[in-house]
Amino acid sequence: MDFLKRNWSTLILIGFFAAYFGISLGTDQCPMCVVSDLVLGPSDESSASENTAEVVGTKGVPAWTAQNLAGQEVGGMASQGKVCVLVYWATWCAPCIEEIPSLIALREDFPESDVDIIGISLDQPSKKIDTFVTSHGINYDITRNNQSLESAFGPIRYIPTIVILDQEGKIQQRYTGLTSADTLRRQVETLLGESEEKVARL
Repeated sequence: MDFLKRNWSTLILIGFFAAYFGISLGTDQCPMCVVSDLVLGPSDESSASENTAEVVGTKGVPAWTAQNLAGQEVGGMASQGKVCVLVYWATWCAPCIEEIPSLIALREDFPESDVDIIGISLDQPSKKIDTFVTSHGINYDITRNNQSLESAFGPIRYIPTIVILDQEGKIQQRYTGLTSADTLRRQVETLLGESEEKVARL
């Protein structure tokens, strides 16, 4: 911790130049994640360049709230009864941008009455992202990370990270790294199918 206090300005400068020149030291990680790993050592989490999936179905229902870029409430209670796909991303993250078409396709595959897709931007609050969202044809809700989301799902070290919630709001799956549209589609279809089976048994 003392090292960070003494050298914080140097670390910020390294991160800035890594982001500016697109250098991630041979990885797809965010530049600041690379710097963090060099200084603090790698975490137990997998790198964003290698997709990993974690089943988390035993967790309780996290409470969280968010607003989209238009100021409308999204997620949390607004997503009750739906499968909810949360996507942590940033405009400077190359793998995140590569994943956008898969998420656009996923939005087109399922009605909004059944599935919510919410992109959670980790960009600095001062950075305007509206133009980026429009230019990339993003057709799902975008919000910014906030304390409520961090409390519910923890700090996100690598992006892209996708968290999938079931219709009760429980965490069912967490993917780190690029995730294909087919993988996401199968997971959503599984959760929708399980919901239909429950209704049929009633």
